[in-house]
Amino acid sequence: MSNPEGSQFEGNQFDRRETTFETAGPITPVMGHTAVVAEDRIVAAPVAPAVVERVVVQQVPVAPVQVERVRTASTRRFALDAIIAAAVGVVLLIIGLLAVTRAGFDGPMATPVVKVLGFTHTTSLGLIEIVVGLFLLVVGATAERSGAIFMGTVLGIAAFVGAIQATSFHHSLALQSGFAWLLVVAAVAVIVSALAMPRFLTRSTVVQTLN
Repeated sequence: MSNPEGSQFEGNQFDRRETTFETAGPITPVMGHTAVVAEDRIVAAPVAPAVVERVVVQQVPVAPVQVERVRTASTRRFALDAIIAAAVGVVLLIIGLLAVTRAGFDGPMATPVVKVLGFTHTTSLGLIEIVVGLFLLVVGATAERSGAIFMGTVLGIAAFVGAIQATSFHHSLALQSGFAWLLVVAAVAVIVSALAMPRFLTRSTVVQTLN
């Protein structure tokens, strides 16, 4: 669009001035100022997933262990008086068996007369010695004090009577005074040992574990 503002003529010169307005197109109104900011993106590096291990402890029932223990208790008794009684009984038993074996049972009990350990014997005396010897042996094996005292007393009295009255028993038993006094000494040893000698008792316990 032209708008002549004026013309001036000076001589032969012509001066013309025009003002032109050009429209570039529709004007879009701008509402405020908009700043464009570049967006920075932060990209994280990939992280490996954490591995979680789970430990499972399984409780296995265990049968209780049974331990068997065997306890063995033993008692040892040492009785010297019982040994003496048994020893006297064994000696009398052996002498009596020898006398009976040698004299025999063929004739009368008073004949024949035999010698055992240098002393005269008959079958009757041999049988008496066997009976007394067996009782003393049993008493010694069982360690009975009262039994040893009783048998020792019986043997001592019988031997003492035979020692002082040896002639009265010479025909039936062929008993000699010296042998009778030996029997008295043996009887006294049995009685004194049963009354005076102490006895020793030993106890022991053994525990064995059986798996």
